[in-house]
Amino acid sequence: MTIHICPRCNRRFITEDNITDFVHECNANVSAIDQEDVPVIGDWEDYTGSATVNNALLQGSENKLWGTRADIEGEDLDPVTQRGVSASTHRSRQHLEFIKLNGGK
Repeated sequence: MTIHICPRCNRRFITEDNITDFVHECNANVSAIDQEDVPVIGDWEDYTGSATVNNALLQGSENKLWGTRADIEGEDLDPVTQRGVSASTHRSRQHLEFIKLNGGK
């Protein structure tokens, strides 16, 4: 058995000898590290299976500031994820880190 460290979340994990690659589910208890943002392409079902979300890229984005002073002055309050990506065009999912091991050599 060999102890390895994930380069993204710095968690240790153990593998058997002669393993050439490993997929690690990052779990650093920090959602900015544990999750990643991916663009929404077509309809998708959220990870809990509780709702189906329509494609925001094809529908356009809703202007929540219409008619307010922020709209007139050009204020941009697009909701963003913890990693700074637009929440209307991207969704978050659990990050899986592919780790290439040397296979015990």
